[in-house]
Amino acid sequence: MSGLISIKGFDSEIVNICPNNTSGKIVEIDGLYIQLPAQPDDKDILYHNLPKENQMWSRNVVPDSIDKTKTMDAWMEQPKEVQSKFLPYIKEEFRRRKEGLWFYNNGVPTYITGNHYMMLQWSKIDGSFYGNYLDFQRKLFIHAEACKVDPRCVGQLFVKCRRSGYTNMASSMILSEGTVAKDKVLGIMSKTGSDAQENVFMKKVVRMYKSYPFFFKPIQDGTTNPRMELAFREPSQRITKSNKAAQQGEALNSVINWRNTVNNAYDGERMYMLFLDEAGKWEKPTDIREAWRINRTCLIVGRKVVGTALVGSTVNPMDKGGQQFKDLWLDSNPSERNSNGRTRSMLYRMFVPAYEALEGFFDKYGNPIVDTPEEAVLNNDGEYVNIGARQYLENERNGLKSDKNELNEVIRQFPFSSDEAFRDSVEGSLFDLGKIYEQVNYNDMMYPSPVVRGNFHWAAGVKDTEVLWEPNAEGRWYLSWMQSQDKRNSRAKGRSGHWSPGNSEMGVGGCDSYDLDSTVDGRGSKGACHFYNKFNMNDVSNMFVAEYAERPPLASIFYEDVLMAAVFFGYPILIENNKYGIARYFEQRGYIDYLLDRPKHLGGAASSSKTKGIPSNSQEILQAHAQSIEAYIHKYVGEREDGSYGNMYLNRTLEDWISFKINNRTKYDLSISSGLALLAAQVKTDKPKLSNFEGKEFFRRHKYWTRDSM
Repeated sequence: MSGLISIKGFDSEIVNICPNNTSGKIVEIDGLYIQLPAQPDDKDILYHNLPKENQMWSRNVVPDSIDKTKTMDAWMEQPKEVQSKFLPYIKEEFRRRKEGLWFYNNGVPTYITGNHYMMLQWSKIDGSFYGNYLDFQRKLFIHAEACKVDPRCVGQLFVKCRRSGYTNMASSMILSEGTVAKDKVLGIMSKTGSDAQENVFMKKVVRMYKSYPFFFKPIQDGTTNPRMELAFREPSQRITKSNKAAQQGEALNSVINWRNTVNNAYDGERMYMLFLDEAGKWEKPTDIREAWRINRTCLIVGRKVVGTALVGSTVNPMDKGGQQFKDLWLDSNPSERNSNGRTRSMLYRMFVPAYEALEGFFDKYGNPIVDTPEEAVLNNDGEYVNIGARQYLENERNGLKSDKNELNEVIRQFPFSSDEAFRDSVEGSLFDLGKIYEQVNYNDMMYPSPVVRGNFHWAAGVKDTEVLWEPNAEGRWYLSWMQSQDKRNSRAKGRSGHWSPGNSEMGVGGCDSYDLDSTVDGRGSKGACHFYNKFNMNDVSNMFVAEYAERPPLASIFYEDVLMAAVFFGYPILIENNKYGIARYFEQRGYIDYLLDRPKHLGGAASSSKTKGIPSNSQEILQAHAQSIEAYIHKYVGEREDGSYGNMYLNRTLEDWISFKINNRTKYDLSISSGLALLAAQVKTDKPKLSNFEGKEFFRRHKYWTRDSM
């Protein structure tokens, strides 16, 4: 049987999807390694006897006698010789449904799963036409099959572009599985109950079922146009004198139904398959992440996976269900597993770029026309295409550069990457998303990345000596710039015995702190910190140079991380003083002068107990904080008039700005700390007086020019 195998040379286990346990080619789809069935002999591959240019998928011609036979009763009335003649055809269809099919596609041996075959050969789309073979859908079906047979996985999570056909695919799969499984429940949910009923169950599933041949239609109970469920059980019989009890037949006793969109719709039921359509558009109080947490228990019994989910959608704006879908996506990376080998969501994610799934840009073999061809190519609609899908979409984007709002929507609907798919809508955003996304895209293209991850530590582990930087892939700090060696650890000790930062005129920091070591639910806000270069003539100006967003197990670890970074850069820090533990820590360590007082330009007076930092409960400060970020984005983020780009390379902060809400700031730690750094940059700071003048020069020395120096 299909399942997990280990192969030398592969770091992770391979998912074998062959029903007959043969071993064929290994393919990689979005981080998941999948082994296909072994390629059969040439004679067993469809279209092997055709010229290469004529080898392409086409729906097999259905024998007239089969096509005209609508019910099993009508088939049983056929003469025995007719039944015998077409019985091999019917058996072959059942084999293809179970094992899949190999066919030559322009000379390339190509495998499609049994469920994919059922969609292409027997499932009418919207009751009117059969779909074309498309290569990206082949990958989707293979990925879905791997999710189904992998005992570590509960299903597939697909982030899609508009009109990629995923609803048709998932509907055909749930019907294909539901008409062969015994004693199973298969369910459908969508963004609303009416959408699940009308657009998926009735328009897709029921109509596809009607297009099935008689031999794929199980015994059915109910009407020919069901509105609530497709029930494959013995029809109810009235008990009479001659019929004292219902007869037990050969019904599957399985059902395909739909539910209203509530978190616990199927709670308590044992499910064989669950299709969650438009999952990126589920709005509170029905949260897709919470709904999945509850409903996935219907697919698991103990440690055993008993069912499969199909979860797919385009992405709504972040405040309309998109954020929860994004969280589910982040939890579904097959490269990030727990000790049981499972992702946090127990799903495997998959993404297809829009230029691989764009209507009108498939050749007659179903392959995407991604790049512009040298000569026009005949597409599967019978039209000649002389431009590639990627160039076509880029042209659309370039035409909207002057309208960043519209450009952002086009990118969201037809994304090239999963990051673009999860872009937020400009509507309701506090900042200029167009400029932020320009900067993110530019940063992603930079190679090597200008951002280095690592940690600060005291030399030889001795506090209050010299702070050193050490790159580390698991480090808590992200740096995009570093001072020259002679400027690091610049500090002075005043008469009070406290250390003061020595590079105050160059840069500042901002810190959003926390006081509790842990929270009741184990989550809580992270500690966040930024360091920022102010305008200066000697170094890189108006640039965020360091970023921190972590929650170590002890608050004191966070405080020490911030302190070491401040010493390393020699920059003072503006804190949000609602949580004052960090100020007390700096004071105990002798670094209280590294913390800035409340800026005078923001007005108000500091309380006698909290002389450092600013509170976050003042409307004036909230506005000034947001405006400082807005002004920075306008001036220093994204593409400039000369075609160059800003030097803001910290993508985590950029992404935090995208979703920032001024009236609900709790989740946006990086936005808070970065805004504090910008407010601190508005404060005029004096360079501290050093304790002695040894080695200092007061007069600028000039080189004399001579003819010999030429």
